[in-house]
Amino acid sequence: MAQRTVDCHNHWYPPDYLEYLVGRTEFPYARQTGPTSYLCYAPGGVIVAHIDRAGHYDLKARIEDLDKAGLDTQIMSITIPGPEMLPVKEGIYWAKRTNDSFARAVQDYPGRFYAYAGLPWQAPDEAVKELERCHKDLGVKGIQVFSNVNGKPLFFDEFDPIWALANELDLPFLVHPTVPLTASVMDMVRIPYQLYGYTLDTSMAVISLIFNGVFQKYPNLKAVHSHLGGMVPYLVQRLKASWKGYAASGAWNWKRTRTSPTPSGSGRIRRRSTCRPCAAPWSGWARGTSSSAPTTPIAWAIPRAPSRPSRTWARP
Repeated sequence: MAQRTVDCHNHWYPPDYLEYLVGRTEFPYARQTGPTSYLCYAPGGVIVAHIDRAGHYDLKARIEDLDKAGLDTQIMSITIPGPEMLPVKEGIYWAKRTNDSFARAVQDYPGRFYAYAGLPWQAPDEAVKELERCHKDLGVKGIQVFSNVNGKPLFFDEFDPIWALANELDLPFLVHPTVPLTASVMDMVRIPYQLYGYTLDTSMAVISLIFNGVFQKYPNLKAVHSHLGGMVPYLVQRLKASWKGYAASGAWNWKRTRTSPTPSGSGRIRRRSTCRPCAAPWSGWARGTSSSAPTTPIAWAIPRAPSRPSRTWARP
């Protein structure tokens, strides 16, 4: 049976959402810089996205790009600036509206596109309602999760209802960067966020979910860690040692942990393949019963432009 290519990390701006961002006068907003190019700005005036081809917002152009590249299927998501950056009422409205746009794209191009749900994380109760709707009515295949919510880490208790529902629905979540928690440091040392801050922020997000007990509390959670896992693959040995020295021993006063985490699992990196795929799952530290670190499936993913897609190989 022939294999097909599945891109699990890519982004689409529904045209009406992009038009809305262009029309905004306060951050976040977008500005058109050419016939098919835009710059997107987050609060603080930092550029967080470069749109440089029509396929980022035009589905017909996107299909042409995918066909030229030999890419079969994409699981699409909204990206920064997303609805969670907007004022609450606008964020709720645009989360619903963009999810509806993604659902229409999936319907119009069956087998070519699937979608992650974008949520108004700044309003957790509304985010839960929207996730329920997206799962029941729109058939989403996962959840788009940014590396922090307007400066709040993902393990904060206010986000528990979202994690609880993701766990119940057994939906994977894509961890994608946003304006990093280290933004002021990046500004001080004059390093673009995209160069270092983004990969550091997703790494802190995933590690903090592990070390603050979220994966233990919700054992069905599955993460897709974008950009080849950020910095996590290079820190595996240190993560194992830190878990043993701090989390598992109870030496650190973990705010989230109701009881001392039970160290378990092997902490092994398991590579599904070594050649063509651009995603490799790893066993992190979240649950299990042996002697070193808990385990949870987390995939590393690397994005590409439509003409140079990232590829995860799967059977149709």
